[in-house]
Amino acid sequence: MQGQYTHYLIIPKDATTRISDRYDWQTFTYKDVEKTGTRDVNVTLPTDDDLKSEIQAFMDTYSIDGSGTKAELLEAIDEWLMENGTPTESESYTYTAQEVDKTSDHQAKVDDCVARHPLFFAKRNSPDGSEYCIKSDLTFEELKALPSSIKIFTNEEVKAYISENWIEEE
Repeated sequence: MQGQYTHYLIIPKDATTRISDRYDWQTFTYKDVEKTGTRDVNVTLPTDDDLKSEIQAFMDTYSIDGSGTKAELLEAIDEWLMENGTPTESESYTYTAQEVDKTSDHQAKVDDCVARHPLFFAKRNSPDGSEYCIKSDLTFEELKALPSSIKIFTNEEVKAYISENWIEEE
């Protein structure tokens, strides 16, 4: 019976056949690209350590009203900050990002499927090495597309085939 069930394929040793396109894959190479961006950062607020002229310059930049001693100017700034929040300024920065440089498509042959998914395809070699058996979940259309050199069996059929044809050499 053929359909969407587990089937067993008996494949000649030297076959390099594609059994399905579902197992094709891609590989990518990347390149480093330098990019620039902008972000808003909080400005550095004046402190007691700053000169009175620096504090007044900050107040002029952000249109903050006030006069008097350094302490009074800082208090005016604190009141303004409570109402308006901390001012920000835009800052440019550069960073390195990886982008795909080249994409390579790979068409999976039987050997690729076995190598990439060894537990799923579960390859078993015949004692004389002339053929091997793999497990598959191919659809009816994929099974019909296989070359005639590949034999398709169900679980019970492959057990019978192996017991009759794969004679162990002593």
